[in-house]
Amino acid sequence: MTLFVCVKERMDSLDIYTVVSEMQELVEGWVGKIYQRNDEVIIRLRKEGSKNLFIKNGRWMFLTTRRKTGDKHPPTFAMTLRKYLNNKRISSISQNGIDRVVVITFSNSYSLIVEMFSDGNIILVDDEERIVLPMKFQSWSHREIRPGRGYLFPPERANPFYLDFPSFFGILKESDKDIIRTLVMDVNIPGKWSEEICEETHISKNMPSNEVGEKEVRELYDSMETILNSFREKRFEPIMVTDIPGEEDVDVIPFPIRGLDSYKTKRFESFNAALDEFFFRNFPDKREGLSVGKREKLLRQIKQQKEAIKKFASEAERRKEEGDAIYANYNLCEDILETVKKGTDTKITGEFVKRYSYPNVVLEIPYGGRKLEISLDVRKSAAQNANAKYGTDKKAKEKIEGAKKAMDKTIQKLEGLKIEVTGSEEKRPTKRFWFESYRWFISSGGNLVLGGKNASSNEKIVKKYLKAGDRYVHADIHGAPSCVVKAADAEGNELKISEKTLDEACQFALSYSKAWNQFASGSVYWVNPEQVSKTPESGEYLPKGAFVVRGKRNYVKCGVEMAIGKIGISGYEKIMGGPHPAVKKWADRWVVIEHGERDKNEAARYLAKKFDVIIEEIQRILPPGGITIKEERL
Repeated sequence: MTLFVCVKERMDSLDIYTVVSEMQELVEGWVGKIYQRNDEVIIRLRKEGSKNLFIKNGRWMFLTTRRKTGDKHPPTFAMTLRKYLNNKRISSISQNGIDRVVVITFSNSYSLIVEMFSDGNIILVDDEERIVLPMKFQSWSHREIRPGRGYLFPPERANPFYLDFPSFFGILKESDKDIIRTLVMDVNIPGKWSEEICEETHISKNMPSNEVGEKEVRELYDSMETILNSFREKRFEPIMVTDIPGEEDVDVIPFPIRGLDSYKTKRFESFNAALDEFFFRNFPDKREGLSVGKREKLLRQIKQQKEAIKKFASEAERRKEEGDAIYANYNLCEDILETVKKGTDTKITGEFVKRYSYPNVVLEIPYGGRKLEISLDVRKSAAQNANAKYGTDKKAKEKIEGAKKAMDKTIQKLEGLKIEVTGSEEKRPTKRFWFESYRWFISSGGNLVLGGKNASSNEKIVKKYLKAGDRYVHADIHGAPSCVVKAADAEGNELKISEKTLDEACQFALSYSKAWNQFASGSVYWVNPEQVSKTPESGEYLPKGAFVVRGKRNYVKCGVEMAIGKIGISGYEKIMGGPHPAVKKWADRWVVIEHGERDKNEAARYLAKKFDVIIEEIQRILPPGGITIKEERL
């Protein structure tokens, strides 16, 4: 069983529980100097010697032995922390419920709140629970992180530490998800620990939660309680886990779990010490000679490729099993197919047929000591159905080979990643990709999205690049660009198009239209490729760049705003403009902009300096009009 598909990139809620438990030794300690470098904060502490609290915004928090310093000119946030917290004593350190939020309270009743979910934040709050200053400004429908506003914790999720059996039973029975997703999303147990619970009980993690019997639910609950008791009683035995084939550190966990035989492990005296070594081994500082941004992007790509291989392997195993099950029940399947074709109701049909919708009949037949659900095509014989299953199995195996080759190439890029440093500047390789001739962005799901810049490019991207499986997107405003959502990434690898990607593409289409200067929001629609035509109705004329859209349009309401950030594509750094969820996912540094009075060229000069690129790179992706910077992390 493969437990770890990628390098751990952030702490989960039980990691935070463990760290906070160990950090109780800091209570009554005094704050020394405070440093900041980009999204990292280092707080020097004095208690029975010197300790350093390291916080990587949104991802990591632990005590470190490394004496890191900050930027030469401290940012406003670091200066504010020094003003209010220097020489103050730590009164308490706590976790908000079991959420990824840590609260450090000081002797002047001020608090530092470390949010480690989503994009993260570090927020200084005064003695009246009002925000003094956050590392970055944020807004949601239910709360706003800005100076002077009252601080509100995010909506608290279920706390498994206080969940009794009746409540646990109710959550599973009311869930419409499988067991593993119910444990992760509804019970709030992090992924690997949910996997551990299922492994311990030998209950399939893919079984629908609402179909699990009370006996099995009790087994799941008892297994969960066994794990949580190890946390409650602080029976920590921290280890770092290394994948032996690639000698790659993949995780650090509070105590051992099942399935570690194929991994190398290293024990530590404390979880903080384990996190300290893991982080600085796997995420070295740029100033130490490696590009963290590029490395993280490649690691994310490897993670996606490993997950794809795992998915294809599961699919291949399932199809082969279905084919074998048909042959193991050959006469039964033949009889049912004949019965269904005749339309008669017999004892055989009632016992094994779960549902029927021509041309597919879904059976539940015995195989391997259990019942297996399979779908048969009534137009084919049992043998033909089995061979079709084997054929699908073969295609899945071909996909596995393709994914493995792609992953090998990514690993080679990771191993060959070298940075030439001259002073403090990196020498960046340059390459122009074909899609840079148009407006473009990479969605948060990894899909390439194209947009026209004028009538000619509108015409070209639809005629040349809109293929089966893609989507066409257009804003309901005259002069808006035609956009194509590719069912593939920037390197041509196939990808499904998610609803979130379509929402992002719609916002992209609207933001590059005249709506930028006229409206705060607008309507955008998407359709399938076959609905888009260059053939007008009789007697009508279509100008260049215009198309006829026939059939139902799927409308999306969007806000008019976008983000700009520097991302990595195939080892090259590129400036990308697009919806903020996509930009924030792929970029380490970014700005969110909306319509404003700031001159476009002046803003381009400012951003070019911040991103260290020529001004033309910024100008070509800015929307058509004045802007204002709504949010930034530079």
